[in-house]
Amino acid sequence: MRQYIYLANILAVTLVWAACKPGSNQPENSPVVQSDAAKPELFLYVATVDKLRLREKPDQSGAVLTELKEGALVESAGNTSTHMEEIELRGIPYRAPYFQLTGGGKNNPIGWAFGGGLRCIYAGTRAGAPDTVKLSAFSSFLCTLDPKTVESSGRAWEYVETQFSGATGPLADAVFFLLEHFLGRLESEGEFYTITENIPFTASEIQAVDDGKFDAQKYPETAMLEANKFRLLTGEGAVFPAPDWRQLQDFFGPKVTHTLQKFINQRTAEQNNPMFDDGGIIIPLEYVADVAVVWEKFNRTDPYFPLGEETRESERWLRLMLVTGADNTPAFDSETQGVTPEFRAMWEHVQKKHAKTGLAKQIRKMMDVCAAEGWKRTKKVEEYQASLQRQ
Repeated sequence: MRQYIYLANILAVTLVWAACKPGSNQPENSPVVQSDAAKPELFLYVATVDKLRLREKPDQSGAVLTELKEGALVESAGNTSTHMEEIELRGIPYRAPYFQLTGGGKNNPIGWAFGGGLRCIYAGTRAGAPDTVKLSAFSSFLCTLDPKTVESSGRAWEYVETQFSGATGPLADAVFFLLEHFLGRLESEGEFYTITENIPFTASEIQAVDDGKFDAQKYPETAMLEANKFRLLTGEGAVFPAPDWRQLQDFFGPKVTHTLQKFINQRTAEQNNPMFDDGGIIIPLEYVADVAVVWEKFNRTDPYFPLGEETRESERWLRLMLVTGADNTPAFDSETQGVTPEFRAMWEHVQKKHAKTGLAKQIRKMMDVCAAEGWKRTKKVEEYQASLQRQ
């Protein structure tokens, strides 16, 4: 589910695609690339809520200089506050730092805005920045759409397909960030699961949805969802709609920069091959580890990616699951309190295949603690697991 510092629907290039699939043939012991990328000269953000307060200093006691309209584009040099605050926006709590905004005319003076109400759409040189006039027009258009109606997805897509069919590079990237954020808002606010919850899906139809072979024309409701670029997914025994990442991949894949292409391909692969359901891990643990390493490498190579908070959370959360397990896929047997064979095998897999990664280092420490405790869950093991949750 979405949150700031979030996973985009917990529910990449061909090599990344393979990381989620059995039979992956990634290089053994492939090292994580440490980036020496320079900090971008310019960051562009869009305000995602109306009346976002620009303050004199980075906390809620700071004097309000002005209020940003939803959809407004603003600039930053990338300076953030050293602390974070938790603020509720549209009924959702966000924990984020404040960002220093550095321009945009007399109505947008230099000041600090809460990061939970901003969406980064560009990080790079000023000379290479995308067309802000076109982006402002698109952002303003999105603000006219009702996030609680399925048809708003179709209208947003129609705008993109007619106005940005020839966009490439940073402009295509920024359009993607705006559209994907809007589609995520539809998913979180629209409650579109109510459209499918009363459809009498048969067991074979649910299996067809799970296999990606369901004929959406079977029911008027599912045909309408498909027409507006939603796809059907399954989870916890139910069928529900979600924005179709295959559509995003098909349209934006050939247009965007290489870094964003990697991100889109990986998120599409994860939607095509869900890792979690009903509180459990539903694919081999080794492939979950491979995905965790994909995000680790991505974050080290592209530290200023506009959705970096999301990708870093993906890395952190997957790492945690690989040490602590999930509710219905525990790392320790409830009766014997011993490490399960599946987790022991996965930990060995990480040491052999991803030996030079941060994940391997974290798991090696877990293995050392467990070995010292007879491979049983003890207080020392639980203390180490708890320390990872606090990171």
